[in-house]
Amino acid sequence: MDDPRLKILEKLKETKGFVSGTQLATELGVSREAVWKQIKLLQAMGFPITAKPRQGYRLEGWPDRLFPAAVLPLLRGKWGRPYYHYPQLQSTNETLKQMAASLPEGAVVVAEEQAGGKGRRGRSWHSPPGGIWFSLLLRPAVHPLALLSLPLVLSLAVVKSLSGFFPELDWALKWPNDILCRGKKLGGVLVEVAAETEQVHWAVAGIGINVNISSFPPELEGRATSLELCRGKKSCRPCLLAAILERAEELYSLWCREGFAPLAKDYQALFLYRGRRVRVEEEGRFWEGKAEGVDDKGRLVLRLDDGSLRLLLGGEVTLREVRNSYEKENCN
Repeated sequence: MDDPRLKILEKLKETKGFVSGTQLATELGVSREAVWKQIKLLQAMGFPITAKPRQGYRLEGWPDRLFPAAVLPLLRGKWGRPYYHYPQLQSTNETLKQMAASLPEGAVVVAEEQAGGKGRRGRSWHSPPGGIWFSLLLRPAVHPLALLSLPLVLSLAVVKSLSGFFPELDWALKWPNDILCRGKKLGGVLVEVAAETEQVHWAVAGIGINVNISSFPPELEGRATSLELCRGKKSCRPCLLAAILERAEELYSLWCREGFAPLAKDYQALFLYRGRRVRVEEEGRFWEGKAEGVDDKGRLVLRLDDGSLRLLLGGEVTLREVRNSYEKENCN
């Protein structure tokens, strides 16, 4: 954390009252005038810092922007360094893929909005200002087939992070990569990989979360939601992003060591369609049956009508038993 602004923010964040300019200057090894200049820059960036003569400086809150100065002081793990922030990108995944060869594991690319955000199966992803749109570079020492469960690991990490902040909300996961809140889609994970038959070179995981978004285009109304709509108020995006990175790093490390098995029980508890009749499209073929959950490799366990089990590696899942209009609107 060499940037003096980050050091100043770290000190102000951990202090409830005022911090004197003399103390900050001594700890940073600079003049009081240099501290004052950095404070002015932070104020211009949106940090609400109160300055009082003979008392010093006090941080009154945190801005709703994802620039490095707002996120890096909140990080507790290794991930998020280096951290690249852009006002707008076509796609954070595409940008990080172009940079992947020269970056370490844990590097992050963040955009305030995406003009060409991507979802699974070539779909576009609505990515306006107010969301958390980022991509994470991973270099797992696993067999390429193990990567099939990586979206489940990361989506589980997101829900664990968000539910820690907002336990009152109804959280669920739709296999293999959707994050739902109160029955509607709140976010998702898209993993793209560079690998050979036996070796993974890198994986870029794009994660999108609707946070401070108050409305959606007509084609998404009824299917998509945001934390703002679910809570009735805005959330601190830098706080959420830092927490997600920390929890994702924790679950990813466990997954790299032991596979998906230790995480399967937690995923099962959040699995939206467990015990429900579903239809799964897998590479142009269709299967119908009862979704019994996921196995220790992250595969969907489907009980077919003839009683046999089918383990699915991927596909598009839709609910077949619709009990009421609410489920029909929110679960498909």
